[in-house]
Amino acid sequence: MAMTIEQEILRCEEQLADAKRALDLKVLDRIYADDVLLTGVLGDPICTKAAITEEITRGIAEREKAIASGVKMEMSAENEDMKVAAQGGTAIANYRFVVKCKGPNIDLHRRYRVTNVWTMREGRWQIVAQHQSFVLDPKQAAMLSGEAK
Repeated sequence: MAMTIEQEILRCEEQLADAKRALDLKVLDRIYADDVLLTGVLGDPICTKAAITEEITRGIAEREKAIASGVKMEMSAENEDMKVAAQGGTAIANYRFVVKCKGPNIDLHRRYRVTNVWTMREGRWQIVAQHQSFVLDPKQAAMLSGEAK
């Protein structure tokens, strides 16, 4: 039985998550369209595919540096609350991306809301647009609104 578009996109999103965890440039290069438009958490649509590649390359160097130093880090990156809507050759995936990193002098827990726009190009799905934003916990939201004391 053939997969639905929604099932195909869920499979693509899992491949994307695996590639981000592994910092797999080859897979990420295939997934992101050459003309991708990415709006990052600061709100500026300034990120190109070249900038994505540069950031991943920097991440690889940092990971190798940490491994060489013997520093032990616990890291995870998971997708939660995934929803997919499809229409023809375009699909939208929306989910929460949760990153955790714990080690000496660091205890990071960040949550982002991500929206990916996937388009069928040359027989494969590619991300042509992505938007990311921070998901604030109640304490952070109270601080921004001025309600925190």
